[in-house]
Amino acid sequence: MFRLALATALTLAAGTANAELVTIRYDFPTSANNSFLWGYFGGDRGPTTGHILSTTLVISNFTTTGTQDAADFHFTFDVPTLDGEQTWIGLNGVDLGWSGQGSFNHGFTSEAYNGEIREGRFGAEISGAGGTFEGESYIEFLVDADPLEPVDEVFLDGFEQPF
Repeated sequence: MFRLALATALTLAAGTANAELVTIRYDFPTSANNSFLWGYFGGDRGPTTGHILSTTLVISNFTTTGTQDAADFHFTFDVPTLDGEQTWIGLNGVDLGWSGQGSFNHGFTSEAYNGEIREGRFGAEISGAGGTFEGESYIEFLVDADPLEPVDEVFLDGFEQPF
């Protein structure tokens, strides 16, 4: 009985040791007039697969320029999930209650975008008629990431460059 319990515990521990909780973050540029197209979901870690567990959006000090109306702000982000409740974030200044000139903030954390990460391209668009992000603005995802494949040392031979 003890051996069976020990074997079960080791199997469970080994199974959970393979997964890794990582944060994938996309920082906003300074200008609010940009479009982005990414070839894979990930960052410094490289292409990341697994499941999104949580999504956090922070818009800090979006500042209008000149006579620009904050109601003209527009943000979209295609969340690359196969089975999420929502796979697209779409916000505009009107829906956020923004109007006139000045600095504006918004943020949320949600599980509505959770799901299995799909491979392939996805994009985002930020427009605001010349507005700027004066504070730290980003979207980030907490991911239960699949383990990375080991690097094939034979493949890397010859690519090493002394610097």
